[in-house]
Parts: sequence; C-alpha cells; structure tokens
Amino acid sequence: MDKTILVVEVTAYSSGNHYTIKKHAETLDKASEYLVALKNLNEDKDITYRLFNEFGQFEVDKIERVVDDNK
Repeated sequence: MDKTILVVEVTAYSSGNHYTIKKHAETLDKASEYLVALKNLNEDKDITYRLFNEFGQFEVDKIERVVDDNK
C-alpha cells in the first residue's frame, strides 16, 4: 500500500490559517527529518509545521527512532 506523508506549513493570520505543502515523503522517518529541520530554522512565531497523512494530522510531540532489540 502506497502512503504519502505531507509536511505542511501553517501560517496564522488574523483572518485564519493558510496551509502550504512544503514536502511529501513516503516514510514517516523522511517526513520527520524535514519537519525537524524546518522547525529548527523557523524564527517566525506565526508559522508552524505539521505532519498529515491520509487520515489527518499526526500528533507528534517527540520524534525519536525506535530500535528493535529482537533483531
């Protein structure tokens, strides 16, 4: 099954939010890498970045790699 994860820039205006797709990725790892880079470079308090998939927005507070010790 193909899946696409979008990295979306959300700009807050007094009249509402504006959404811009900044990147699409085939894996959560790749999308997360780009998300972290954008967040680290962002200095504008009115701009945030979010991840979306086909079901809606991801609620990601902390991104970290999980290692499977059973391998």
